[in-house]
Amino acid sequence: MIESLILGLVQGLAEFLPISSSGHLVLGEHILNMQQVGILFDVMLHVGTLLAVILVFRKKLWKLIVGCLKRDKEELRYALYIIIASVPTAIIGLGFKDAIESLFENPRFVCYALLVTGTFLFATQWARTGSKHPEVAGVEMNWWRALIVGTIQGIACIPGISRSGSTISSMLFIGVNRKYAGEFSFLMSLPAVGGAALLAFIDWFKCRGAGTDVLTCANTGNIDFALICGVVVAFISGIIALKWLLNFVQKGKLHYFSYYVWAVGILGLIFIR
Repeated sequence: MIESLILGLVQGLAEFLPISSSGHLVLGEHILNMQQVGILFDVMLHVGTLLAVILVFRKKLWKLIVGCLKRDKEELRYALYIIIASVPTAIIGLGFKDAIESLFENPRFVCYALLVTGTFLFATQWARTGSKHPEVAGVEMNWWRALIVGTIQGIACIPGISRSGSTISSMLFIGVNRKYAGEFSFLMSLPAVGGAALLAFIDWFKCRGAGTDVLTCANTGNIDFALICGVVVAFISGIIALKWLLNFVQKGKLHYFSYYVWAVGILGLIFIR
């Protein structure tokens, strides 16, 4: 129970704060000696954070859905950019699935990746729409910017590379408006994170059937009270973290998180063998 609550809190906070939820889960599982938490547990934690995104951005999502149904040009364009961004993410995530999953078993690699994330976050203060350039209002999205950000999101499948941190940072570097960057980063995460959770759920469902490989389907996990509590914690902490991060992005203070990420990465390299 305690471990589920801790991992739920880690997932909820780290999924939205630019500190890499996957990296923190890998380190958390290593520290708690939970090398395999089960497919279902991982899926349900992501469901909790997905619900947090839907709740926080419910007005924009509703506007986007209604606008697309009414063929509003602005909303159709926004939806198109999300689709464009999702294509390279899917190609990288599916094409390098096995290689990426193998990295989840290497906590020291995760620490190095966290140092990379910290460097990107620290550099955002000098980005085109960073805190060193408060006079720059920034631009909105277009197709090639969406393609770049989607590629970055795909690379962020690597544990230790923050999805939110890397995508928001990349948008700031190419001059995207801060508010737009924060909003677009999380809306584009819905198909990416939702798709990954769906694939994992399918794997879990297959493992529940008869005649499956015992080794491949070891420790799939079950729905119990501890899991539900973990999901609730991920959902609540995710809402808090998401609103907090959006405030930091709009104020140009994203680089503040770099010190924490660097500290975790360095401490991990010192103590993890």
